Amino acid sequence: MPLRRTRRAKPSFCPVCDAPLSPDVAAALASADGPRCPSCQASLVPVKVGGFWRRVGAVAVDAAVLAVTAGPLQWALASVADDTPLIAGKTALESTLRLFELDPWAVLRRLSPLLVMTGVYLGLFWGLSGRTLGQKLLKLRVVDIHGKRPAPPRILVRVLATFVGLVPGALGWLWAAFDLEKRALHDRIAGTYVVRDA
Repeated sequence: MPLRRTRRAKPSFCPVCDAPLSPDVAAALASADGPRCPSCQASLVPVKVGGFWRRVGAVAVDAAVLAVTAGPLQWALASVADDTPLIAGKTALESTLRLFELDPWAVLRRLSPLLVMTGVYLGLFWGLSGRTLGQKLLKLRVVDIHGKRPAPPRILVRVLATFVGLVPGALGWLWAAFDLEKRALHDRIAGTYVVRDA
């Protein structure tokens, strides 16, 4: 008779006090008003977090939406400004090597219209419905530690932290691939989760 592998339950943590929770906490602590954290007595809302690849798919959809909306506006503003190209090399290799010589502030200044439009897109959708178009398509939602749509200050922090997470080679975003709760750096900073819709 072949041995059957049993899947070990993944550890979970209280979103309020970060105390470890046993896998059967919902059944063991069920009461009239639902399960509670044994450490801080906060109400627990059972959710299924959004996986890394589902989040990547949502980002790809949002990037496509921004490419056809904010991209042409960025290009139009750059052509009106008539700035010299940031990377001007005679060959592809020379242009690639010039990337390392770029002034980060010049790049930020040149991309600022695109960054502002991206921030407005993310902030508006997270504020109005808790999800962007890509997240809606892939059935994801951004929630705070209480399972509700984040408040405007938390959304602002999440938008800014999203940009900060891109700076060191997108390591802040890749954090979600290895985190037990599938939270990226901007989720940790803003106190948010990306969960699957029921």
